[in-house]
Amino acid sequence: MSRLINALPLLLVTVFSAGVLAQSWEWAPDFPEGTQLPPIAAQDQSGTVRTLADLSGEKGLVLVLSRSFDWCPYCISQLQQLVEVAPQFEVMGFNVATMTYDSLETLNNAAIDYSTDFPLLRDEDTQHFSALGIVNDQYEPGERAYGIPYPGIFLLSPDGTIEAKFAEVDYRERPDFSLVLAIAETL
Repeated sequence: MSRLINALPLLLVTVFSAGVLAQSWEWAPDFPEGTQLPPIAAQDQSGTVRTLADLSGEKGLVLVLSRSFDWCPYCISQLQQLVEVAPQFEVMGFNVATMTYDSLETLNNAAIDYSTDFPLLRDEDTQHFSALGIVNDQYEPGERAYGIPYPGIFLLSPDGTIEAKFAEVDYRERPDFSLVLAIAETL
């Protein structure tokens, strides 16, 4: 509880900021908090098809949607931060996973390079990003970055209900994991 009280100023600033941004931009607008995430069936870095049921911990899942662990320095930095905080989520009962449009080879290399012990999922043919309405529309089919999402984070219950979502308008900015941890601690 004391962590939540300590996180309250950051939480209030973020909630206020999110309210201001919601007027002009909302990440995954068709999936507000309290709704169900579309089903997940995606290969992890080892090629195993994973679903929400086997990805979730006792309390749920922290799902981080990223552009690329191959060429996006902001995504790589966020992955490195996630590796550091993942044990804190796991102690609370939340498993952690990421999803990008990267190939399985790239995901496997990222898992090795950044010592991840959680699933790195591949969104083949952008089926998940498209269903969520977060495919970055700046890129056309055939372009290298076609299929990347606007990045963000879902905090999900075990049944796939969206408990909270976090995103920034600028892809170079990423939600602070301390905020995600503070919200997770309240669930």
